[in-house]
Amino acid sequence: MERSDDIHTERPLGSWKEVAAYLQRDIRTVMRWEKSEGLPVHRHQHQARGSVYAYPGELDAWRAAREIGLTKPAAASPTRQLARGVAFAASLLVAVMSVGDGRMLSGVEAADGGSGIVVRQVWAGPEVDVLGSVSADGRYLTYVDWETGDMAVRELATGNKRRLTSKGSWFESIEFALFSLVSPDGRQAAYAWFNKDFFFDLRLVGLDGSGPRVLYRNEETEYVQPTDWSPDGTHILAVLSRKDANQIAVISLADGSARVLKTLDLRYPGRMRWSPDGRHIAYDFPPDEDSPARDIFLLSSDGSGEVPLVEHPANDVSPVWTPDGKRVLFTSDRAGSFGLWAAPVVNGKRTGPAELIKHGMGVISPLGFSGNGALHYGVEIGAMDVYTSELDLGAGRVVVPAAPVPQRFVGSNSSPDWSPDGNYLAYASRRGIVRYDPASSVLVIRALVSGKERELTPRLNHFSRPRWSPDGRHVLVQGNDRRNRQGLYKINVQTGEVAPVVQVQPGVYALEASWSPDGKEIFYRRQDSGGKIARFFVREVESGREKGLIHSAEGSFFLSPALSPDGRQLAFVLRDEKTGSTALRIMPSHGGEPRELLRVGEPEFIQYGSVEWTTDGRKILFARGRFTPQEPRGSLWQVSSRGGEPERVDLTADGMRDVRLHPDGRRVAFTAGFNRAEIWVMENFLPVREAAP
Repeated sequence: MERSDDIHTERPLGSWKEVAAYLQRDIRTVMRWEKSEGLPVHRHQHQARGSVYAYPGELDAWRAAREIGLTKPAAASPTRQLARGVAFAASLLVAVMSVGDGRMLSGVEAADGGSGIVVRQVWAGPEVDVLGSVSADGRYLTYVDWETGDMAVRELATGNKRRLTSKGSWFESIEFALFSLVSPDGRQAAYAWFNKDFFFDLRLVGLDGSGPRVLYRNEETEYVQPTDWSPDGTHILAVLSRKDANQIAVISLADGSARVLKTLDLRYPGRMRWSPDGRHIAYDFPPDEDSPARDIFLLSSDGSGEVPLVEHPANDVSPVWTPDGKRVLFTSDRAGSFGLWAAPVVNGKRTGPAELIKHGMGVISPLGFSGNGALHYGVEIGAMDVYTSELDLGAGRVVVPAAPVPQRFVGSNSSPDWSPDGNYLAYASRRGIVRYDPASSVLVIRALVSGKERELTPRLNHFSRPRWSPDGRHVLVQGNDRRNRQGLYKINVQTGEVAPVVQVQPGVYALEASWSPDGKEIFYRRQDSGGKIARFFVREVESGREKGLIHSAEGSFFLSPALSPDGRQLAFVLRDEKTGSTALRIMPSHGGEPRELLRVGEPEFIQYGSVEWTTDGRKILFARGRFTPQEPRGSLWQVSSRGGEPERVDLTADGMRDVRLHPDGRRVAFTAGFNRAEIWVMENFLPVREAAP
């Protein structure tokens, strides 16, 4: 294939080996695909015929067309994710292998191997959301319309949609829907709703939008996540999150009462599903608080007993029962990458080894079976990354265009920060399956001259927003320790050892910390779980003494505190819920009256986490964005710390945030991009075929 004249901005894969690794096949197979199936590879005209390169975007388009019969999918685009939204990241590939304690299901092969299995994309685009479920007849999918936060339903065949709630715009209401489930009879849906009192309740609404009502509401339960309907449609299985524990419970449709089946600690149970006969509940859970590995358990539906279903050193997640109740499907990385497996079950007990159905699927989010045995599932394609650019702030222009930093785990990185000497860039990399499980975050430290990277896996379940200490020995992060206690922790950049700096009580969060120039104090934001109250504090690191600086009034909310280089002033963002506007303000760092530098009105806003001072302390950088998912572009601006008209810097990126300026005052690092979601369906893989003689 000759080189095309198209202009590509993505980094090409530079050899047959890289192309094969990207497609997860061997080199001979991809070379054969070039000849027989038009695999889009290019050749350097001045080099040997074996020297090739390929663009990932072209490979993705070729693979999608090949796997779904040349049906053109809509272009994927960002899905707005909020703090409590749970989504799973993976890419859908096809290959089959056998490994570990299971055996490959005989006759079940990759889609291109003659097995008859069909995987096809059914929804991609700016509105895709994977927090819903599919109706039993396969016609409808519930989801969150993130343009408004409303609960919605989509007819998969036609693409027609309708909102089932009408909360108004984000400027009119902070309420929003989250996880949703279609009832067994397809007439209504249950969903979590973040209410005006800043906690979640459980609600019901007809699929035609009729009869909305609150089913379960308890201020002691900060978060409720519906996970399944009982087979007879009389109860809803849910996770109830309280300040000190998570609970597995069933909620009655008759009176909204909750019956707790099992009380857990702060570790969170994963996907939970009722067996078709209603006798058992399958769910995944990390049995060891020091290990990221999850196993799958079966809990009696009356709470009387529990047995492990899948125990393995690998990660085993997202169980879902087959329609006949004879197997529990789950995804596992025991084969090196995530594949779909099946565990045979009779009377609540496993009766044989786990069997591989399909390799290389990634960590999928099952959305349910339709009546013909088709499994609908969501996948999230990572598209969030760390970028660097070089600017001339005086002229407001870009000198070196923005380029992604990471070469590994592309699409899963965020929160960059430059070291005080300017020689290193630290950032957080998402590696885990579940965001708040052990080892779900890795600290990457990149040497700017050599490009070499060191990776540290601190004993934290999750962390973000690393900030270098002035002496360069530690980074300060916000996150959760192995007991899921939220707070601020410092990580030794040489050893990875972790020490708490601030630990808060359940239901309170310590966030967005900055060091004072001498390293003796930290400034941070503290808020309750619902976000009703936000305060700024200054804390002495050694003594632990702290002082409250300012707290938000009713109808407003503080975000993004940023300390000036001399430590004397604190800039921050004020979100005004009454008007829907955001303002950039500045105040003395140890207390005093704030003054407003500028205000941005709807539909624009000042992006969370984007406030940064210039190195001379004369100006403040910030990113402006838009609320609508169809217009996710963010732009960089600067304004004098004395006030005046803001000036635009010629740098744009989707969802620009975590803006950090290098000590040289020219290079800038930031996070950009959103997680992209798609809905797929797998057909013709049930029942499992027996081995041929």
